[in-house]
Amino acid sequence: MPPKWNINGKSLTMPLAAFTMATLLFVYTRTSIQAAKRNAQRHREADGGQINWHNESLRRHGKLDAPGEGSTVGELVGALKGGKGSVDVDGAVVGETVEERRVRERKRGL
Repeated sequence: MPPKWNINGKSLTMPLAAFTMATLLFVYTRTSIQAAKRNAQRHREADGGQINWHNESLRRHGKLDAPGEGSTVGELVGALKGGKGSVDVDGAVVGETVEERRVRERKRGL
């Protein structure tokens, strides 16, 4: 005869806590990786395509302005909420790749 499973609050607490922690860890790591990629891309663009370590040192010591506007976390929160981010003079979304722009234009029917 198979064992009888007794399901109660105590037997569900530990798996639920483990699942919650794993989910939070996953979301945190994905967000951190995306923020690091965006930050590195912003610094590469500010330095002309390749990171200049001298300029990076000047930025970290406050002698050179940080590239880009806004915080990386703010951009990620805006992206998660479905926001378009900041828009430049031509109407293109800043930080958008050419492929993303083409897909967006296809959806609008342009």
